[in-house]
Amino acid sequence: MKKLLFSLIAMIGIYQCQSQILTSDPPFPTQTDQITVYYNVASGNAEIPASTIPIYAHTGVITNLSTSDTDWQHVQGNWGTADPNVVMTPMGGGLHKIVITPATFYGLLGGETVSKMVFVFRNQSGSVVGRNADGSDIYMDLYPAGYNAAIIAPFQESQVVQAGQNVAVSAAASALSDISISVNGTQVASVSNDDVLNYTFNETVAGEYLIEMTASNGIDNITDSTIILVMPPPNVAASPAGTIDGINIINSTSVRLQIFAPNKDYIFVLGDFNNWQFDLDYLMNRTPDGSTYWLDINGLDATTEYRFQYSIDAEDMRVAEIYSDKILDFWNDPYIPETTYPNLIDYPVGLTSQAVSVFRTNEPAFNWTDQAYNRPPMERLVVYELLVRDFSEERTYQAIIDSLDYLENLGITAIELMPINEFEGNDSWGYNPAFYFAPDKAYGSKDKLKEFINECHLRGIAVIQDIALNHSFGQNPMVRMYFDANSNACNDPYGAPASENPWFNQCPTHPFNVGYDFNHENTRTRNFCKRVLDYWLEEFHMDGYRFDLSKGFTQTNTFGNVGAWGQYDQSRVNILNDYYTHMQTTEPGSYLILEHLAENSEETVLSADGMMLWGKMTTEYEQASMGYPENSNLSNGSYQNRGWADPHLVSYAESHDEERVMYKTINFGNSNGSYNTTSLNTALDRQELVFTFLIPLPGPKMMWQFEELGYDYSINYCPDGTINPNCRVAAKPVRWDYTDVANRYQVYKVASALNNLKKTLPLFSTNDYDIDLGGLGKRIHLNSAGLNATIVGNFNVTPISMIPGFQHTGTWYNYFTGESMNVTDQGAAMDFQPGEYRIYFDQPQAIPDTSVNVTEIMQLFGLDFMAYPNPARDILNIGFNNSASGRVVVDLLDITGNLIATIKDENMGAGNKSIAVSTTNFSNGTYLIRITSAGEKKCKPIVLFND
Repeated sequence: MKKLLFSLIAMIGIYQCQSQILTSDPPFPTQTDQITVYYNVASGNAEIPASTIPIYAHTGVITNLSTSDTDWQHVQGNWGTADPNVVMTPMGGGLHKIVITPATFYGLLGGETVSKMVFVFRNQSGSVVGRNADGSDIYMDLYPAGYNAAIIAPFQESQVVQAGQNVAVSAAASALSDISISVNGTQVASVSNDDVLNYTFNETVAGEYLIEMTASNGIDNITDSTIILVMPPPNVAASPAGTIDGINIINSTSVRLQIFAPNKDYIFVLGDFNNWQFDLDYLMNRTPDGSTYWLDINGLDATTEYRFQYSIDAEDMRVAEIYSDKILDFWNDPYIPETTYPNLIDYPVGLTSQAVSVFRTNEPAFNWTDQAYNRPPMERLVVYELLVRDFSEERTYQAIIDSLDYLENLGITAIELMPINEFEGNDSWGYNPAFYFAPDKAYGSKDKLKEFINECHLRGIAVIQDIALNHSFGQNPMVRMYFDANSNACNDPYGAPASENPWFNQCPTHPFNVGYDFNHENTRTRNFCKRVLDYWLEEFHMDGYRFDLSKGFTQTNTFGNVGAWGQYDQSRVNILNDYYTHMQTTEPGSYLILEHLAENSEETVLSADGMMLWGKMTTEYEQASMGYPENSNLSNGSYQNRGWADPHLVSYAESHDEERVMYKTINFGNSNGSYNTTSLNTALDRQELVFTFLIPLPGPKMMWQFEELGYDYSINYCPDGTINPNCRVAAKPVRWDYTDVANRYQVYKVASALNNLKKTLPLFSTNDYDIDLGGLGKRIHLNSAGLNATIVGNFNVTPISMIPGFQHTGTWYNYFTGESMNVTDQGAAMDFQPGEYRIYFDQPQAIPDTSVNVTEIMQLFGLDFMAYPNPARDILNIGFNNSASGRVVVDLLDITGNLIATIKDENMGAGNKSIAVSTTNFSNGTYLIRITSAGEKKCKPIVLFND
């Protein structure tokens, strides 16, 4: 047995390219053995430096109690510590060992059966981790007790070699045996009374060769086999007319796959249709120009989802299809709840590695019902930017669908989804894209996304997709196919795209880049991006895009020493115009919003060409909200102030990328005497003031999710409650309970009233307006032939006397109160308290409902019992659904359940009911509200707080 052990250790270098990372003594370990596991740091992902001593194992087992092949049991090792239980013994040359007796080491339960041991390895801190080359965990099989034998090299079930290439074949047994090896039925080697047999395979004739081993210890006979494929010359043939790169459905039983892969020698298709084994019938044809590979696959079942990959060249690089609309991911799929993505097909664990594509030849069509939908006018857009992950605890498209009443009542006319195409990981902002045609499964199925878009359209709400086409990340097949992991060209420790990559720059061409930089001057890249744009517009009925980091769509570094904005770049303008023109050909009237933030002369041209551009005004609105005069000039939120002829500026106070105005106000705001902007209710009042001087400005506007409720967690908020820039992209608390706070919900109502003005009154898209937004007393005049508006507000922390500057004398009407006043002197001043705002029209308008009504909130959120505000001061509003007519008793209890007072006891009809209760007679503290009706009891805790 020792001979076999050292033979295996010596072969580590030989078979490293074949993914043999761990060896063991004994070579056929069982769960009752004392097992010495050997790990070489140069194997797998080779992330741990050879000089690292000691190394620690992090290990568990897959047993009959595991729910899947990724469900580790009895995990050993405390991450980031010098845990003596899992420290490995260095043997020199980067080789380390650990001795494990599974029953005691893992603490197995009685009757528990182990099928595999699972490992990752680390230095003490865990800053470097040894895994498989694809980043997955390392598995070691355990064998049943007794006699065992197998082919131990080659390690794969099938292997591809060139004609005349030597292949080391090795068969081993767990006891002295008679062993033989045969090739296509002809014995080529044998040995008696030994535990290992080696043979060198070498064939010059192309074909499939079955390598079989037999071993016998005189009692038991064991056979094992593997396949070696000797490559034939490529079959050169043009792909049939009309074939495009990607998955071409021919009919219900046939598919044609095509991949652009210049300078590759050969490509196999591996998948469920060939049991993930190399087979010459699945060797792809090469086109005459040598750039493209294609293959027809027949005999498929129309109702079956098929998983597949491409295997490229001798290094057996496996990649998914970049054009596939469904991607399976070994690292992340197991953590997607069944409720989020029901019946998700499993990743083919143990059959392959890296991302896997899925197709079905007879995909059921989605039933679109949005045929009567028309896009909202660009100039009246109120865009609600939303991150699915942070919008609901469920993190699903379904949760947004369930919230559409809330969003529709808010008056927004578009929802901008932060990137939802397949990104790396499940927990992300989405700007680390890997695949561009597949919705990320972390939020739900593609049909659920379509349902969301369809429902939005039925309500007149557009859906805009935020998409990152400036760059991609390392799981993207177009990156992986042409990548040099050893390149130091860009000072990236992980390497860089190879110089011959058909789509990506080897190094970024601008200083803002993340990930790997697309070359948008390249026709191949441009055509790929156009297919992406067409796909979501046509297949998902998207209304347009927001291009992330559009300033990076250039091969010219215009930034140099001229500041962050850079210089005017005509090549970039040409590229963006090409994309926009293509979008209008595919879907006339579709939107394109650029996160450009570049030199104004360039943005002016792009605006004139029809594109919208982000207008970041966060600092100015923060300063104004906090009550500071410095940097509080809001004038640049106006497209005309920037010298633009068209209303294409999407100005905003908050976005996903910026600090929250409420956070700044309540933590750093100004004060004067008893007026303090850091007080929550005062800060919320000033949030209304911010909206009053954002939404009415002509041109499209944007809100960030929950801005309408005064969301006050920092963008740098960490899960542990601290504030740290490292947590910028971390998940943030979901606070739908803010709707229970009357002053927060009133911000929502005011924002809704303003949004509906923008949506319904042509005045709010007028090009005849003037602004005075430089000081802390601000005003806006909107003018038209039949209707005028004057908007005035005080951002100071002291009262001011201000001249509204009404456009004419006569009767003017306060929008929020309906009160009229007769203006006789256009130069007359009016007094404004700090934070006070008013909107006046010269024609009466419907008075908006900005009151907070408990039954309205219950209906909006589908609640059957609520109490607000909570904590309550002076007045507590109680709402409940009475399921049947009859006696209703409302009691106030202390926290132990003792009755304090009966608030209401009377007969009531069925339906939503509301009660307002004075709390001034009760002491401060925590109580329970109990509703007894129709034989049911409901309780809710509330806090009373009286001055």
